[in-house]
Amino acid sequence: MKYDKAFFDQPFDRHGTACIKWDSMEERLGKGVNPMFVADMDFICPEEITKAMVERAAHPAYGYTEQTKRATQAMLDFMQRRHHVSLTEEEQIMLPCVVTGLRAATLSYTQPGDGIIIQPPVYGPFYFSIRDNERKIMECPLRCDTNGRYTMNLELVEEACQNGAKMMMLCNPHNPVGRAWSREELQALWQVLKRYDVLLISDEIHEDFVFEKDAFVPMLTVATDSADKVIALTSASKTFNLAGLQQAVAFAHNTSLLKAMQNTMHAVGVVQGNIFGMIAAEAAYTYGDEWLDGMLAYIREGEQILRRELAQRLPQAVLTPLEATYLGWIDLTAYGFTVEQLQERCHRAGVEFTGGTFFGETLGEHHLRINLACPHDRVIKAAESLEKAIKG
Repeated sequence: MKYDKAFFDQPFDRHGTACIKWDSMEERLGKGVNPMFVADMDFICPEEITKAMVERAAHPAYGYTEQTKRATQAMLDFMQRRHHVSLTEEEQIMLPCVVTGLRAATLSYTQPGDGIIIQPPVYGPFYFSIRDNERKIMECPLRCDTNGRYTMNLELVEEACQNGAKMMMLCNPHNPVGRAWSREELQALWQVLKRYDVLLISDEIHEDFVFEKDAFVPMLTVATDSADKVIALTSASKTFNLAGLQQAVAFAHNTSLLKAMQNTMHAVGVVQGNIFGMIAAEAAYTYGDEWLDGMLAYIREGEQILRRELAQRLPQAVLTPLEATYLGWIDLTAYGFTVEQLQERCHRAGVEFTGGTFFGETLGEHHLRINLACPHDRVIKAAESLEKAIKG
């Protein structure tokens, strides 16, 4: 199989597959709306994944499952090959998803009322994981320059640490602002957190979506000591479009941290993996590199198409520079509409984006997030619809 532009250009029908992006959206908004919101991909998975799944499904028993050493090793080999981070079997535990990891970490390492640092605008479940478990959200907003590029405000992070923060949730790479944090930025952040003994949870599910070689810096290559209080969360689900199979992983050099999280999950009955999640992830990590490289080139071209279209159609829109992820973050402040107004107008124009307030009520206002993991003709169609929505 050749994973070139023609491969990723091809449309395929996801209707009738219990798909949130297509089926649930049509229930809400009706047919004919272009779904550019929820972060999964409208690309066909690598054929090796499908083959492995079909072969396992042909065996007519689907009993209790345990993670195999072969599947674990495929994951560890991928992490070494793609990201130059060396990990052992003892330094990982399986999770249903990364959000499970965020919530389990909140329960495992903090108490009700404890402060947890986040950097808005940031993925909504960071907020939910803290708020739903009766912890205190400590916002340390990112800085944004006139070109839409975001940086950390470490002065605010240190102030939060001084005010008693117990944990921080980091989005690395960052969703929705598309930053691939540099090693220097992460080292500076870790120096602050370590000084105040603040534990770090690094959501690294977008680690594979970087467009420059080695642009992603795993937090576990910054905090390398076995005593360091750092956990990294990731999954093949985002990279290879396997989110419905519910399998993720927590990594840590500090294995006592993993044990505490595992105990929390056992307490609520999260003790079993998904056999098809394991089979698909093993195939992805073993055979998926060529597909991944082709997909990244295609996403990069899609981002350039969107940038060109917005410059022509909505020149006052600011599209954040995309260093990582397949998600475009569009600042539409100049046009004067709230997110609620933008969403309503976009629906009438035939397109659905993720409203910016999902990532923070203040810093997300006037913003929309667009999913670029789809055929390029739909990116162009989305830009056309957004222009129609803005200009009426």
